[in-house]
Amino acid sequence: VATMAKDGLKRSRAATAKKTTGAKRPATPTKKKKNAGTTKPVLVDKYVPRSEIISQSPLSTSSTPSLSVVYWNLGGLKASLSKRAELISKAAEGDPTVICFSEHKVQAHEVGKVEPDLLKLFPKYRALWTCANDRKGYSGLVTLIHKDAVEPIGMHSVRNATVKVKSPAESPVELVSVHRGLGIPPFKGQGKEYNDEGRVITLSLSKPDMYVVFSYVPNSGDGLKRLRYRIDTWEADCRTFLTQLAEEKPVCYVGDLNVAHLDSDIWNAGAKHLEKSAGTTTEERNTFSELLGCGFVDGFRHFYPEAEGHFSYWSVRARNKPHNRGLRLDYTVASQSLVDPAAAKGSPQLADCIHLPDLCAPHGDHCAIKTIITYKSS
Repeated sequence: VATMAKDGLKRSRAATAKKTTGAKRPATPTKKKKNAGTTKPVLVDKYVPRSEIISQSPLSTSSTPSLSVVYWNLGGLKASLSKRAELISKAAEGDPTVICFSEHKVQAHEVGKVEPDLLKLFPKYRALWTCANDRKGYSGLVTLIHKDAVEPIGMHSVRNATVKVKSPAESPVELVSVHRGLGIPPFKGQGKEYNDEGRVITLSLSKPDMYVVFSYVPNSGDGLKRLRYRIDTWEADCRTFLTQLAEEKPVCYVGDLNVAHLDSDIWNAGAKHLEKSAGTTTEERNTFSELLGCGFVDGFRHFYPEAEGHFSYWSVRARNKPHNRGLRLDYTVASQSLVDPAAAKGSPQLADCIHLPDLCAPHGDHCAIKTIITYKSS
């Protein structure tokens, strides 16, 4: 019986094999490679080192500042007050004379509501605003001036071009006026488009005798759609404006200038896409050189010419802040006379220009910068 069973099993297997003889065997399934042939190279998580810097200014530690300024592009003041109030309050550490927040995105009719919350965070300061007139959630500057440097300003219209101000008699700083817009009459640029975008506030001081111009320069935009406007209109008129001011007295031009001037101001200098990216085109960089050629210096590079890896902006979208892959877009541009070693005793002098990388949202964007002005002692 056992032998018969075995024979039956063999015949059954043989019959099955005969039926399948010549039939194609199913292909062994293989795992398809995702995006085969189109996979983009993965960027190595490389940290861009930040070189150690030592100030070359003899004034940075040996003199008492007469004027200190902090500038910070917040990319939205209302959101910053709501989500990062403790962080932005650190801009007041050391009691700077003036704090300027740019790209606040507050409209003129919202100032009355936003200002109390801002001054609650900065109780030692008085605020003066400029806003984009017709565009919601766009541009804008607000200067916070220390109460020791300016008497009550009052609720001036944010559309008034010039506001006359006074400083307390005992103040080490004397303010004369605050002007909104690019141009102080009789400058011919009055009334142009950029003065509707809330991009410039100019402080005129008599002690120290100088101008401080805060600016948020137009970005050339995606696809460089505003490049021609920026180069041919904004940059040309701004250069004329600053040059005219400098004929009267020294100028400090402080702000997010939306340009990375030197290769050392760009974490990936030489990358092919830079020529098509706002702020890193050859034309924008050359235009900045042209401004310096009008009798101005880049304050940070004056004190730290060899600095590497010192940036003021990191892309949020690319998550570049943790790896210090950034650009230097924020500057203090100063009249040559402010760094002239032969300047007369008692004249204002640029003492230092530094980045404050800790004053930056954890995910990136802009950090604050600080400028210190003092008097030449000898």
